[in-house]
Amino acid sequence: MNRIGTLVAREIREALPATLFFLFLFHMIGLTKAVALQDYSFTALRAVGATVGALIVAKSILVVEALPIAWLSSGRWMLQVLWKTLLYGAVALLFRIVEEFIPLVLKHGGLVSAARNMYREVSWPLFAVFALWILGGLFLYCLTSELVRAVGLERVKEIVFGARNKNSDS
Repeated sequence: MNRIGTLVAREIREALPATLFFLFLFHMIGLTKAVALQDYSFTALRAVGATVGALIVAKSILVVEALPIAWLSSGRWMLQVLWKTLLYGAVALLFRIVEEFIPLVLKHGGLVSAARNMYREVSWPLFAVFALWILGGLFLYCLTSELVRAVGLERVKEIVFGARNKNSDS
């Protein structure tokens, strides 16, 4: 039992930064979507959707990190950041398409009918804007996580939360 507890604790520890980051990002996107669509009610369903989306993206990041393909361009730091952003972006884009597709399946009563109506019923400019938000967020996440990996968590904590050196102000 101790082994399972250790495994679960490690999974939570690894997923927590991504979960918190994407929880904030997806709730901001949900708020932006509500304002853009002039639907100012932020329902519990939207909040749950943003939370579940953050958990899914965080778990997908852990899955992609475990794959050998995630480390193909490890020679250059910035190429690694861009490569991981692209990989995570592909997974996130897939989830966004599914997120738009599910309500259409329920509305039209089937996969084929939903697929036929998807082009007309989805606001593609809005979809593209949210995809850019997500890609930008993924880029910031990848940049930060690779920086922490390169510099070390303790050094990053020291830089972010440590006391300012008064001699460096001049």
